[in-house]
Amino acid sequence: MGNVFQFDWEVKLIVAVQDVIRSFPFLKEIFSFFTTIGEPAAVVLLVAVIYWGLDKKLGVRIALYMQVGMVTGFMFKNIFRRIRPYAANKEIECLKAAESRYDIYDMSKQGFSFPSGHATCSSRLLSILYKTTGNKKLLYIGSFVVLMICISRFALGVHYPTDVLSGLLLGILPILLLKKAEDKLEKKHFYPLLFAYSCLGFFFCTSNDYYSILGLMLGFMSGDLFEEKYVGFKNTDNVLRMIIRVLFGGIIFLAVTTVLKKPFPAEVLEALSLFAYLYRVFRYAAATFIVVGLYPMLFKYNILNLEEKDAG
Repeated sequence: MGNVFQFDWEVKLIVAVQDVIRSFPFLKEIFSFFTTIGEPAAVVLLVAVIYWGLDKKLGVRIALYMQVGMVTGFMFKNIFRRIRPYAANKEIECLKAAESRYDIYDMSKQGFSFPSGHATCSSRLLSILYKTTGNKKLLYIGSFVVLMICISRFALGVHYPTDVLSGLLLGILPILLLKKAEDKLEKKHFYPLLFAYSCLGFFFCTSNDYYSILGLMLGFMSGDLFEEKYVGFKNTDNVLRMIIRVLFGGIIFLAVTTVLKKPFPAEVLEALSLFAYLYRVFRYAAATFIVVGLYPMLFKYNILNLEEKDAG
């Protein structure tokens, strides 16, 4: 199912940390909390608040940079195919599985270990926000949160420390390159370039996560271009309106992805087959296009009391 490569110090460090957790069980809850706030769902929620409420342009940048970081991480995972530490070492316990619905030893469902997606996403998000705002308090608080997220990943037994370190580098280093490319290229050129790069994983990726993110990216890019040309919604500084926008957007996304699963049985959708991969891309792309490109029409035409208000 994968490859085992590790340093002795990594295994010893994880075992030592987990021994401390067994002595002080409340630490497991603390590490689980920080892992949870580093989950993709938490990032998506933050992007939704920024994109639909506070700053559409910043929301687009965060969404794209995060998607590129995640798809790159999944490509690396499928190249190195490093199995998770608990699967390679009996003395390491899995304290919080990546996917609780599936067998913890099925790496096609749990995802491979190298690099850490949590480390990549959290460090990239902090880098984007700090580069945009220059806020030192945000940097200090965010750095602490990122550090705790990173520690939680190997403390819970699902990543090696080198997974975390590589994830941090992957999250931070490409930011300047992406920003330069974004500044020099128009969207109609920048988006196809990013998507063409992201499609390289089609040749070797077998994990569902890669195809989910690829679908999100395709749907977001096409939805953003459509919204920019035909909709043009404005941000709002009204907290209630912002909550309603995010709530209904989330409901619509979940509804579309759920409905699109109905035509096929679960064993077909979860199979490691070309059809399953392509349909997963289509399902996530369709749902994302709807919430990014079509859903904002409700803001523009004052449906559900989501009337536009320019926050500046």
